[in-house]
Amino acid sequence: MSELNNSADAKKLGYVGSTPGNRDSNAWFTPSKYIESVRAGLGGVIELDPFSSVAANNVVKANKFYTETDNAFTKPWKATTIFMNPPYSGKLCSEAVTKFLDEFERDTFKEGVFLVNNSTETKWFQRALGLANAVCFTNHRISFWNADGKAMSGNTRGQAFFYFGKNAKRFVKEFSPHGNTITLR
Repeated sequence: MSELNNSADAKKLGYVGSTPGNRDSNAWFTPSKYIESVRAGLGGVIELDPFSSVAANNVVKANKFYTETDNAFTKPWKATTIFMNPPYSGKLCSEAVTKFLDEFERDTFKEGVFLVNNSTETKWFQRALGLANAVCFTNHRISFWNADGKAMSGNTRGQAFFYFGKNAKRFVKEFSPHGNTITLR
């Protein structure tokens, strides 16, 4: 009887389209079915995507977007509608959400949606719940895409879409197929 080799092969552990260790932890692109809901939830147009790339904007189709080299933390966010899928590495997610919430409180934009991991224990998540008009807690883990349009594996958390603006009913209607939606105010 031969002995089984139970050691992992590092070349076979990555998500589709990449070698393990080469994945950009900030490049988790939002699949088109959610972008369609975001666009409809925002009345048909995404004017600004502050944390994006050329590849991501092929799906998002924002009128204006900032790339990593543009540095959204230093750029104006004046827009009617904003969609944000922030970078997830280190403290960047917290900083991006804080920037979004600060800009919303300054009335820099009228409506916005952001997508984040369901991190209910964090200060930024609790602040978002206190300011948002509605939220959708997905009933599944999103299969994000990478830059070459292939599905990524390894998503270990559920997600939440937060809505800010005066059309919470429209957001709830568009996002109810993706999970439980709650109108907050």
